[in-house]
Amino acid sequence: MSIDLPPDLRDHYLAGRLIVFVGAGVSASFSWTEGGVEKRAPTWSAVVDEAARQLDFEDPGLLRVRGTDLQILEYFGLVKGGMDPLVNRILEQLRPPDDALRSSPVHSALAGLDKCHLVYTTNYDAFIERALELHGKHVVVLSREHDFPEAIKAGLHTRPIEVVKFHGDLNERGTMVLTESHYQERLELRHEMDFRLRSDLLGRAVLFVGYSFRDPNVSYIFNFVNRIFNTLPDSQYGRRAFIASPDPSSFERRLFRSRNIDVIPIRAEAESEDTAALLHRLTL
Repeated sequence: MSIDLPPDLRDHYLAGRLIVFVGAGVSASFSWTEGGVEKRAPTWSAVVDEAARQLDFEDPGLLRVRGTDLQILEYFGLVKGGMDPLVNRILEQLRPPDDALRSSPVHSALAGLDKCHLVYTTNYDAFIERALELHGKHVVVLSREHDFPEAIKAGLHTRPIEVVKFHGDLNERGTMVLTESHYQERLELRHEMDFRLRSDLLGRAVLFVGYSFRDPNVSYIFNFVNRIFNTLPDSQYGRRAFIASPDPSSFERRLFRSRNIDVIPIRAEAESEDTAALLHRLTL
């Protein structure tokens, strides 16, 4: 399949104005073999299912009748005294070997974006930063305000790729956005990461990969980006937000367009392949 790039998107990349925003679909599309068994990062639904199992609900659907995924995770934290039992289980599933991560098509394509020095992600795993480092990139990870001075210091000597962990990092558990109350706090848009994104959006464009409009936990990001860009209607750069969307219907196209996000169709059955091809086409 040939990926049709919107006219402005490659211009943004070549001018160094592009931010790539990476969602869970990218991690979930990557698999590796361990002990003869194929493994992959857990999806959001799988994380909630695991929380239900640790709460002794063999059928997670029974809990979903009572509440949303975020409410289930909120309940988990209350009952278990925190999220550590769940986070420990997630960590056990997120240890792919270097060779597998180095050969991941999407992560390799991300590493090939030499003119992109800013990557945002709502993923908690370390796949992005590990892959970039395996491809010889200098990476600075930011998951809290305390990390900002290190990024400034690194920028004095080289130009690193900054990976902003917008919803936190498994290695910094206090930063993770997991429960209903966590998301309610972030909806106020007063977190240091929200201020950082607001600043980074000025003069730049955003490409979302690995996201779906069905993800309620990230929809506020789309609204946030739209709110910022709506205040810049006369931007000389034209369209400012783009999303790679698997087999988009008129439903998704209309809803994304209402948020000023330009849709780039890719195939659902080849999401990883097409996402990698899209990122590669930016460099041609």
